[in-house]
Amino acid sequence: MVIGKLEIRFATCGQSACLGVIFMRLPLITLFRFLVVNLLLTGPFVLFGQSSLVSEQIVATDVRARIALDWRIDAADRALRSGLVGLAEASYRAILVSPSLDVVDSDQIRIRLAATLIALRRYEIAVGELNAVRDVGRNSQYYLYSAIATYGEGKAVERTVFAEALGQVRAVELNSLDLPWWHLARGLRAELADQLDEVIPAFEKAASVTTSDGQKAFFESLVFRQKMLQTPSDEALAAEIRSKLEQFSDDAAAYTFAREYAVILNNMGRSEEAISVIDQQLSNNKAFKNREREQLFLLKGMIAGQSNLRGRGALQELVRSGQTREVMRVALHLLGEDEDAATNGLSEFLNQMGARAEPHLMLAEIYYLGSQLSLARAENALTDGDFEAAGIQTLAAEKNAKFVLEQFPGFQQITSVYRLLAYAALQRKLPQYRAAADFLIQLRDQTEAVLERTLLNRLIGDCYFLNKDYVNAVDFYRAAYARSIDGENDSGLFLRLITAEVRAGQIESALQHIDEADFNGKVSDSDRWRAEWNIAQALKASGQVDVALERVRLLVGGSLSGIPAIPSLDIRLLWLEAYLSFLQGDDETLSTRVSALLARVESLPKGALEEDEAKLLVTEIMLLQAQELIRSGQADGGVEVLRRLRVGFAESLAAQRSYLIEADYHASINDFKAAQETLSKMASLYAESILAPQAIFEAAVYCERRGPEFFEQAVLLLDQITEIYPSDALVYSARLKQGDLLRKMNDFAGAQIIYENLINSEPAHSLRYIPELSRVDCMLALAKDNDAQLGDVILSLDRLIDVPNLPVDFQAEVGYKWGFALAKRGSPMQAKEVFMLIASRFLLDGEQAPQVGATGRYWLSRSLLALGSILEEAGDISEARRVYRKMVAFNLPGRNLALERANSIQVREEAAPQ
Repeated sequence: MVIGKLEIRFATCGQSACLGVIFMRLPLITLFRFLVVNLLLTGPFVLFGQSSLVSEQIVATDVRARIALDWRIDAADRALRSGLVGLAEASYRAILVSPSLDVVDSDQIRIRLAATLIALRRYEIAVGELNAVRDVGRNSQYYLYSAIATYGEGKAVERTVFAEALGQVRAVELNSLDLPWWHLARGLRAELADQLDEVIPAFEKAASVTTSDGQKAFFESLVFRQKMLQTPSDEALAAEIRSKLEQFSDDAAAYTFAREYAVILNNMGRSEEAISVIDQQLSNNKAFKNREREQLFLLKGMIAGQSNLRGRGALQELVRSGQTREVMRVALHLLGEDEDAATNGLSEFLNQMGARAEPHLMLAEIYYLGSQLSLARAENALTDGDFEAAGIQTLAAEKNAKFVLEQFPGFQQITSVYRLLAYAALQRKLPQYRAAADFLIQLRDQTEAVLERTLLNRLIGDCYFLNKDYVNAVDFYRAAYARSIDGENDSGLFLRLITAEVRAGQIESALQHIDEADFNGKVSDSDRWRAEWNIAQALKASGQVDVALERVRLLVGGSLSGIPAIPSLDIRLLWLEAYLSFLQGDDETLSTRVSALLARVESLPKGALEEDEAKLLVTEIMLLQAQELIRSGQADGGVEVLRRLRVGFAESLAAQRSYLIEADYHASINDFKAAQETLSKMASLYAESILAPQAIFEAAVYCERRGPEFFEQAVLLLDQITEIYPSDALVYSARLKQGDLLRKMNDFAGAQIIYENLINSEPAHSLRYIPELSRVDCMLALAKDNDAQLGDVILSLDRLIDVPNLPVDFQAEVGYKWGFALAKRGSPMQAKEVFMLIASRFLLDGEQAPQVGATGRYWLSRSLLALGSILEEAGDISEARRVYRKMVAFNLPGRNLALERANSIQVREEAAPQ
């Protein structure tokens, strides 16, 4: 079988021998096996290339998974930065269970989750998350939040524990998101030292260094709470304040006493009484100013809590009728802080505020918060599998964010709006990668901070990578990588760059980056390993097995530094070296090395490898051992290894692939029946396997090779793919193959129906031109000498040759058949023009001629031979001879026949009377 090519064959129809039969060939079984093995052995590592139709179905690559994870982290960070701690908590918890999250990143996510839990005043749970952070991940951020969480637990706080944790914090290592918490911690330290006059100023300092309005509102609410907590509380004081309140009940002076009385009651655990006091004052006292009423509404909301219906109602009333931006911002923040903000009706309330006739004072904040909530609801819908609801919510998020972008370009959180729009574009059912990149480019162009521009270049590169535009991805990754050389950790950027370069075909550049990279901490060992693995596969895929093998041998031999002495990585490299040696086919010691490698894995002490990892390595080595035995002439031994693999690891994917290897062996000795039966057995035993459709397809191919009497059985086999696996990527190829078989059986009408169904059911398919021409082939066979039907054929070919992006070789074939149909219809002069056009376009055109491949040259040869015949029949033998000479000059297939015809013409010319 031939990878990525079309095999051209001719079938006779009556006395006509010019009907082209085209069908798609599947990848070589050996290459298919290599791709799947690589995929399995990489585990979470990166794959190179997507040559196999089946390999695309197996799993997404690690880089794509890592990019998706980074975007989710960015969205969670954006929610935390905006003060939407309820949404942030849900996002961080979802991230923690992601299979793409490694242990290093999980430490950082736990620290951020702890910050979120502290903001929600769930200190004990925050301590639990921080305790799960490994020692190596305990940085200044960790100690900062550990100190605050310890204080918040309130278990007769041990000053030494708090002080020790805070003492390990280096302020210079904190980012802008952490600095407000640092000042808050200093306030707590002052409180523990009974320096109460320093507490509120420290809290106010925390609010002043925030980086967004949302974060500022959060810390202002903390200041408000702290002032409440500092109010002394006892029965005597409560009675005294109540007396004052009754004395001034209808006066503006009642505000001070009502507020203090409510706080005292709340601090004494009598929150219901506190709320009643506030409600009574809001209902009866008409002397309060607007600001005083706003403060009471805010106090009620904070005492009742935003998760409580009364508290939420008070905060909503403050947003609805308030006039002070700072107080309204705090209320809006508290509403968004609710853990159930995405589902408790807040979105509907924000829609009401946004739809008011008179623009709301907080309109930008309202639309931005609404956008965040819609995106959170979209993510929840995706988790539940409700893609329609997710799409609706994503569009709502984009609409709100674009409104802020267009109407409030000076909005303080405008950078978050750009990022939100980019994230929303990626959340679409059909992700809009270019749109996301455009939003981020606009943001980058407005950003001067080097670190921020570096991060944005990485995110832009991610968008292009996801769009499979690897050349542009490389450009942005390089820009980011060049600026991050001195960073502590590249956060996966190095691996992204190498993978993009490999996929863009820039292998030399990737090799240079690997060889020049700093492996002393900046790039993780696992990323270095993944990069080397990718390079080896890239070299293999480009036909440079010898180069790949040499590099892997250098790694195995220790000539390159940086590969860690971890058993799983060491064995993977040894496996790869052995596999490349197998492909090279020139190593007499391979069988011994593979056996030794298998023995080494099996002899490792329990616990040296994860159980799944050990099984994976054993099964892959056994497969390689079986292949080597079969190739070295010990087929019985190889088949026996495959049998042991199926018995010992029946549920493994390697066991499934063992049937493909056995079928390959049977086919190599022309036992196509055994090959077919082996694959059919595999498809029956593992009907749910991702390899089952491939096995059925290959079984049909071997069935065809058994002879014409088995063509019908092959057609029925291919029917199983379309019936049992209707969404599989092989369905299209299976239907094409069925059409090919039906034409071999001279059932052109049946084949034509298949092609027409393919054209109509998948009009945008990248291979549509194949059934288009195959359909015309059927029409041509059925037309025979019918003038009207031949006219339809000619019209179809005329239209087909103008289809955009048609492969050059395919155009050459269409051109030949167009000219042939014209000649068959009795229009030799028109046929002559078509053949001359084809010859000129693909032989003489400086741009197109170099693109013509072997099949295109074959069709050019057919066109020139037909043109020569037309010229001879028209009596223009001199011109015919020149055509034949061109075939010889261009070394086209059939040059000997052309030379013979040219010589024959010359003899006739010389024999003709002068």
